[in-house]
Amino acid sequence: MTASDAFAVGDLARDEGLAFRCFCGLRRFRRDELVALVGADARLHHVGLRPELWCGTCREPPLNGQIVVIEDRRDE
Repeated sequence: MTASDAFAVGDLARDEGLAFRCFCGLRRFRRDELVALVGADARLHHVGLRPELWCGTCREPPLNGQIVVIEDRRDE
């Protein structure tokens, strides 16, 4: 196991999330959404395999994912 394999959803910063690309588009999840869907202890290198995060349209698992900064506009 490499060091990057040890990172979990709970290790993401509050303004970070994951972006997943599938056949029909790009979906972004904020950290708090990911914690609610898969839990804070879900490992980042396997999180795309979780059916909770699969696309609702094409029903395919993500082709790839990346950590992104997501601007939080809920306080406006």
